[in-house]
Amino acid sequence: MNKKTETQANDASVEGYLTELGDRVREVREKRELNVVRVCFMSGLSVNTVQNMEKGKAPAYNSLWKLIQGLEEVPDNILPPDRHEILPLEGQASDDELQVCLSLSKIFEKNRESLLEILSEVERIKTDHTLNEGKKVPPDKRQPVLVELGERIRDIRLARGLSGADLAAASGLHAPAIHLIEIGMRNPNLDTLLKIAAALRVPTALLFAGFPRVDATFALFRVRGLYSGILSTSEQARILFDKLDVLQRVTKDIIN
Repeated sequence: MNKKTETQANDASVEGYLTELGDRVREVREKRELNVVRVCFMSGLSVNTVQNMEKGKAPAYNSLWKLIQGLEEVPDNILPPDRHEILPLEGQASDDELQVCLSLSKIFEKNRESLLEILSEVERIKTDHTLNEGKKVPPDKRQPVLVELGERIRDIRLARGLSGADLAAASGLHAPAIHLIEIGMRNPNLDTLLKIAAALRVPTALLFAGFPRVDATFALFRVRGLYSGILSTSEQARILFDKLDVLQRVTKDIIN
């Protein structure tokens, strides 16, 4: 199969997925005897957005997230079954690596309050310095749900041992677009997320934030992925202790 034919096949698969999504949204709504206006009230979406979703048009990520949350459903009840290959992320970390990471985690947990106080003070000093220099501190206008989406994609990408360019090539998207999504600066449509999920070979539902059952699965993926296969345990430890060293020096500067 040549690249053009493969792309067309992928596009057809996405179109079929979106059509099925629209059918499932309508079925859930009708089963609960809800009209479109009521769904809009529950989710905070416009009538056009819900109607377009039911017609099989690709919704923006945050719109679909609001719909699922507003209906108090889990992603699996709304999203159709994935049509791409899914590979588990378990087994990438050895027991020894996980034990070392657990020990490091306990050290940080024990000193969490002190570290947070230091970080808060550093942030305050940085802000005061910026204001004294006559510069305005730009507010973070990113939507939290998009920030978490980006973090999930980045973490899973790293767990797979992929660079941003690798993910772009595998998904057929541009690398700058991947970067903007990962830093929470872009609200991708569902068809884009389907391509990313397929390239990462994970369930699409795994990308949806704020749902306990999915979050529990994601937490396992994140631990097993981020602490192995990317950097060795010694490299991870060195980075963590380098950060502690920086914090220690900053603390001394604050005290002095």
